[in-house]
Formats: sequence, structure tokens, C-alpha cells
Amino acid sequence: MSYMQVSTKRILSDSLVSILQNEQVDKITVKDIVTSCDLTRQTFYNHFSDIYELVEWTASEAADKALANVSDYENWQRGFYNVMIEIKKNKNLVLNTYQSVYRDLLEKYLYEVIYSYIIVVVERQAIDMSVEQNHKDFIAHFYSLAFISLIFEWVKDGMKDDPKDIVEQTGVLVEGDFKKALNKYAK
Repeated sequence: MSYMQVSTKRILSDSLVSILQNEQVDKITVKDIVTSCDLTRQTFYNHFSDIYELVEWTASEAADKALANVSDYENWQRGFYNVMIEIKKNKNLVLNTYQSVYRDLLEKYLYEVIYSYIIVVVERQAIDMSVEQNHKDFIAHFYSLAFISLIFEWVKDGMKDDPKDIVEQTGVLVEGDFKKALNKYAK
């Protein structure tokens, strides 16, 4: 992807984020986005097929930034914390998506992001162990759902609690559990 394509995508994404500060995503139109950033509808459609794809790309960029260089067991808490901080920094955007018809899509997207992060942690913990892939997948699935539930409960409660406290409490519960579960599944 060329620099110009990424740059235009970021302009559209920034426009979406700006509008989402005050409006639910299901009430935003392509026209609202392109008017906000002074681009054409055709430019939008040259990069995204619809608003959902733009929302997904925007979330993906934020997740990549939040999870960069933290996909190992020693740093999983830092990644979880980073995701929560990004959500809090974009509170209005997240709430306006969470309270819209796009909520399921937000949950699906967050699951994919967190799962892809957790499976790397599980795979690294399973090095030198003989564990079938379906068991590693299940462990990652289980923890992904747990983390998403914690995140959505926190969002639903208005993000009042300090993300650091949530991550620390989760860490107490999870410490050693990846390895313990893998050992139980090991051949």
C-alpha cells in the first residue's frame, strides 16, 4: 500500500473519529465523513467499501499500535493495559459505537484483535511442549472472551475504574494459568 493510500485512509479515519466524538456510528453517513475532511465520496469508496470497513480499519490501526511489541507472557498485561488505555482515550468513539447497531461488530473486532494477541502468548508458552493446536486455540479463545467481558463491563460502567487496577487484578488470577493449562493438555 502506498504512502498516499495510507495517508488518505488516515484522513478518513481521523474524520470518522472526530465525528464519533458526538454521534453514534450508525447515524454517520459517508457524506458526513467526506464533508468533514473535504474529500469526495469517490475517494472514500476508492479506499473503503462502507463505513463498517472504515471503522474496522480505524480500530485495527489503534490495536496494532496498542499491542506492538507486547505479545509474550511477560508483557501480556502491558498489552491488555494498552488496549484499555486506547479505549479510554477514545471514550466517546467507543461509547458511540458500543451504543449503536455496530456493537456486535465492535465485539467481533475486539475478539479478533485480542485472540490474535493471546494466541501468540499461548504459542510462546507452549514452546517445547507437545500440545495439540485445538487445545491451544481453546485456551486463547477462553481468555479472549474473559478479557472482552471485562472490557465491555468496564465500558458499560462508563470506564470509571482505573485500567491499571483491572489489569493488576486480572494478572493475579491469570498468573501461571497459561502454562498450567498447557501442561494439562500436553501429551
